[in-house]
Amino acid sequence: MKLDTIQNTTNGNTAPTATATAPKKPKTVTVPELILDGGSSRTKYYLEKITGSYQSVCRKFTKAQELPTGYLGVFKIGENGYAVGDSALSLSGGDLEEGYANDNKIKLLNAWIIGALCVHPTFLFKRIKKAKKDETIKIDLKIALLSLSSHRKKEIEKAFTNLRFEFDEHLFEINVVSYNLYPEGYGAACAAKKHIKELGTKDVRFHVLDLGGGTLTHTPYSNQNGVPRASNQNSVSGAGVISITEFFAKEASKGDTGGNIYHFSRLKDALESSTVSESGEYSAEIVLGDTERDLGDRLKSGLEAWSREIIGVRELLRDVKQILRKGERVYLTGGGFKVAAVQAFITSYLGSELVTTLPDPDTVNITGLD
Repeated sequence: MKLDTIQNTTNGNTAPTATATAPKKPKTVTVPELILDGGSSRTKYYLEKITGSYQSVCRKFTKAQELPTGYLGVFKIGENGYAVGDSALSLSGGDLEEGYANDNKIKLLNAWIIGALCVHPTFLFKRIKKAKKDETIKIDLKIALLSLSSHRKKEIEKAFTNLRFEFDEHLFEINVVSYNLYPEGYGAACAAKKHIKELGTKDVRFHVLDLGGGTLTHTPYSNQNGVPRASNQNSVSGAGVISITEFFAKEASKGDTGGNIYHFSRLKDALESSTVSESGEYSAEIVLGDTERDLGDRLKSGLEAWSREIIGVRELLRDVKQILRKGERVYLTGGGFKVAAVQAFITSYLGSELVTTLPDPDTVNITGLD
């Protein structure tokens, strides 16, 4: 109760009177949500407005092996040490597992989730500062999972029971309060739905073409009451950016190259920084000692070979061209379409004004869910 004073009209004196004040509303606790896109090549995450990714590789260390400190993405589960992403590639010892092999996207799901938290340590450090010494830091978390290529809920839920880990000499325990499984490219479909609404059209059916590190995926969507619903997803495994780089490398080694041997990682860098001029000229520069060489023509021929020689890619792109002839929109997403030359090649190949590359194609698949 709060005491106020009012004027007593009979004798001129003031007297206290009590007035009620509304009780303070309790603060609403917002449970953070981790959106995880578990690709076979890269694992992308979105947490507290921060987007990041790491290569889908994990190195496991036994109890007898000393766990290095000072690395991003390094943690312990029980007695075993783990490192994901660049840390897994730079460290030696232990056993290296890759996301695309042996169903590891499911088998190592707990490591991919914890890895995302540990390569974005601000999330964990904020909670370390508030924790008491030697206490287990408990965190409630919502999880949205994409690109697992699986709906085996029992195996997925099993991963959630093993989210107790050690990071920076502190114990953490994650309680998954809820989780959702989404088809590959669903975040992009949500972004496409917004684009259709902005255009003022009522496209009931549209399509998402997702080019990732390892796969090329086509997903039709029905825009029912503003909610995208997927159907008949078609994925071509081994047809992603890694495959494009391999075809580029094959073309680069043909003919008179002046005796140069191009390192695969250099070609990958040249691909990622490639451009296409307004006149349609491809450019992909690679550094050779003190000189540079432009392999743009080899890149274009590599893309042509990729689209022609991989049967799954050839048939999928033909299907998409037929879809466009029916007047249905196609949206391009995935890290492959962040590469200017790849985006230009496929857009030209499809040859329709109904093809749209979504903004930030490498991350929209997770940010689109927000």
